[in-house]
Amino acid sequence: MRTRGNEIEADLRRYYQIDLRDLWRPGGGSSQLTLRLVWVLITNSPIDSALAISENNGDIPWTRSERLLSDLWLIDAQVNSKKGKAPKAHPEREAQRSKHTAAKAKSKTSAFERAKKRDAERRRKTTT
Repeated sequence: MRTRGNEIEADLRRYYQIDLRDLWRPGGGSSQLTLRLVWVLITNSPIDSALAISENNGDIPWTRSERLLSDLWLIDAQVNSKKGKAPKAHPEREAQRSKHTAAKAKSKTSAFERAKKRDAERRRKTTT
């Protein structure tokens, strides 16, 4: 919620008419909002939600149908290509794959950096 709070708040308001501020109100406010409910709602948000778009670097993520269509495009390209010359995958699919790989690597690096920081903090506390 620290990094994507605005998107989460917008999605909760847009799709579920829930005020995120209810989380800090006694009893969860009028919506009886809890952290668990926030998690359930955001993990089941539609593909065009602000959070999904933000997580996909500003692009609407592909649906299952769009992925299948790109696979059909590749099959058609393979069938109609010259012998011995393999066609490349759908250009948009390659772009998505490279974005996903870069984001995954960045996420692993940042997780490693956070773990190093926590470890250093813990060691510092035990020595003082």
